[in-house]
Amino acid sequence: MIKILERSGGNVIGYQAIGKITEEDMDTCIKYTDEIIKKYSRISWLYIMTDFKGGTWRAIYEDMIWLFKNLKHFDRMAVVGNKKWHELMIKADGLIFGEKYFDISLLEEAWKYVEGKE
Repeated sequence: MIKILERSGGNVIGYQAIGKITEEDMDTCIKYTDEIIKKYSRISWLYIMTDFKGGTWRAIYEDMIWLFKNLKHFDRMAVVGNKKWHELMIKADGLIFGEKYFDISLLEEAWKYVEGKE
């Protein structure tokens, strides 16, 4: 499941991954994000993955393809985790997509980063 976080607003979107992500989860997330892109053109994005338990191959594939096509619309991207592999994965991913990793203990700083208030 992917939950839209209450602090989302304007061109800033916050998501939380809970459990295993499916194609249906990605479709819902992509549709919502596309709506925000249409409205604002450029967006910032925060993704909490502390409760993430993986995803189907199709969901991961859809996410990657969509991200490559829409990267030009992203301003700031923060991924919040609580495991060493989260940090390592996002630091590697960040070389391609530009995400910045934050430990869950720095959640407020992650929000400030995507809101441009750092």
